[in-house]
Amino acid sequence: MTRLKGRLTTALLAALILSTAAVAAETPFKVETNMKATADLASRLPSDIKAKGVLNGATTDGNAPWSFIDQATGKPAGVDADLINEAAKRLGLTVNWSDVQFTAGIPGVQSGRFDFYVSAMADTLAREKVVDFIAYSKEGSGVIVPKGNPQKIAKMEDLCGKKVSIVTGSLFPDIVKKLNETCSTPVALTETADQTGPYLAVASGQADATMNTYGVSNYTLKTATEGIQTKLELSPVALFAPANQGIAFSKTTPDLLAALAGAMQGMVEDGTYKKIMDKWQVGDGALNPILINAALF
Repeated sequence: MTRLKGRLTTALLAALILSTAAVAAETPFKVETNMKATADLASRLPSDIKAKGVLNGATTDGNAPWSFIDQATGKPAGVDADLINEAAKRLGLTVNWSDVQFTAGIPGVQSGRFDFYVSAMADTLAREKVVDFIAYSKEGSGVIVPKGNPQKIAKMEDLCGKKVSIVTGSLFPDIVKKLNETCSTPVALTETADQTGPYLAVASGQADATMNTYGVSNYTLKTATEGIQTKLELSPVALFAPANQGIAFSKTTPDLLAALAGAMQGMVEDGTYKKIMDKWQVGDGALNPILINAALF
């Protein structure tokens, strides 16, 4: 009888553990501020996504080394594509990529058209009001000027009274607005939805400077062998607006975010993440652990 009781107790305990695990699996993942990802979060992959086997992802061309379209293959390449393709593979998924304008990324995620959007985009408090983020790297921003820096722009204050062109939807309008509070002659700001528009404006003399992610600028301008990028350079202006770069997800898909964050943290722990970051010469911006909703401003 004692032995039978022991078996029953063990069976009940096992059933309770299974029941608890089932309830946990059914409970939506709760996204909180500055969460640290753990590899076990990969188990949160929603069953419908697992059955479908495909993630619909979006990115924007022109943000090398983070994200760009490889002209030879017509497919997304760079840090973002390498990291997410590998994380998806670990979850038994593939990624169906779309190339969209930067301004279409977050709305596309909100509408459900895309499961995520990524393209050297800062995780900010303002953006966290409408989407959630996996923060996967740290970056700063720089000021880009014509070759030779004819206006001698060496600090942010030197932009006062100058013409600056930036990409619509970026964090730079707020930076210029704050700068204008201290300028006797304000910055004349223009915006364009086209990723290469600001580069073209500076190269053609329509603008004196533009702003972009430092890693994007450094890589693009150093590797360019033809086109408008060969007419530009990074100014001596110190890096500004340090930010955690993020992968944007709808607030209605927290478990998908958790699963991908878990897969990426597994990549951190086995060294795959660092190898990819170093491959594209952005290892200095590596994060450990991967974070969730980790805006710095």
